Amino acid sequence: MRTHRLCLMLLGSASLLAAGCGTNPSGPSTPASPQSALSRAADRYGVCGAVLAIVRARKLDAVETAGAPCEHVAPPHPDSVFQAASLSKPVFAFAVLKLVQGGQMALDAPVVSYLPGGYQRRFDAFALPAGSKTEQVSDARLASVTVRMALNHSSGLPNWSRGPIKFTAEPGAAWHYSGEAYVLLQRALEAVTGRSLDRHMAEHVFKPLGMHDTSFVWEDRFEGAVLPGTSSGTPLPVRPFKAPVAAASLYTTARDYGRFLAAVLADGPLLGLITESSIPVDARLQLSWGNGWGIERVGTRSYLWQWGNNPGYRAFAMADPGSGSGFVLLTNSERGLALSEPVAHAVLPDQHRVFALDVLRY
Repeated sequence: MRTHRLCLMLLGSASLLAAGCGTNPSGPSTPASPQSALSRAADRYGVCGAVLAIVRARKLDAVETAGAPCEHVAPPHPDSVFQAASLSKPVFAFAVLKLVQGGQMALDAPVVSYLPGGYQRRFDAFALPAGSKTEQVSDARLASVTVRMALNHSSGLPNWSRGPIKFTAEPGAAWHYSGEAYVLLQRALEAVTGRSLDRHMAEHVFKPLGMHDTSFVWEDRFEGAVLPGTSSGTPLPVRPFKAPVAAASLYTTARDYGRFLAAVLADGPLLGLITESSIPVDARLQLSWGNGWGIERVGTRSYLWQWGNNPGYRAFAMADPGSGSGFVLLTNSERGLALSEPVAHAVLPDQHRVFALDVLRY
């Protein structure tokens, strides 16, 4: 099999994981029902807990659960809480785009224009401010990074860096997946709103959308509701996120994320902002990246998508703005992305080339 050259950088607990991409997309056969596709795939791949929320006609339609029997791991229920990993990014982007619509931020403004004191970067974005070494970023290229570049992963910043940050490319030159750019933009949002990310999101996104079991930081009420992440069916130690991280720290349920997805699909002006001037990711697979979402084009249709990868958790979301349908899949297994393709063909049957990417395999 030929090897595709596109490489994505995935979020790890404290490391960067590089992955290559394949070029052998599989097409949809006669689709199974979403529930049967979910259950069969969970059993096949030994995924302990998976919860699927389905959106139809821009409204939350159903929540389904499945899971293979795993020792010492409770089965999922419709309101189980998961780490959503990089599914955090579209939720954060939603808040940024709302500020853009309200005139408080601009897509083509430099991010540092919202940081009067410059960018005081924490070496560990997941640590509380008092517990993290910091640096004042002085690279002149930072002034060229716009809000749009941060959202569509063309900032030139790396995915993550534990030491002093260094640009991997010139800002705006090409697509390169970057959690660091989302954290930079997070600091700008916090400066503009005068609130920490978790407080702003709770008040201006989660409460209005009815996302009652969602937070960018660990809350004591999640105790007992969070399904522990697993590796090969073995529970991993719980690692509560105490500091909000726009790129990766979201706790949520499939039901809540389904409500969010429905709100995105029902907001025409917002969809316009997401998809405008997207940057190419892979021309052969017809993949690009917009403001907060990946975009897959299949014929005349465009699908929004994003995957998530935290230790012990995998997640995937996809939506069709044209029909108003979509889904979010949350799992507590490092094999959980294997469920995303059969579920996609059941909910949104089409020739989904995005699943040629090895990062969406297990």
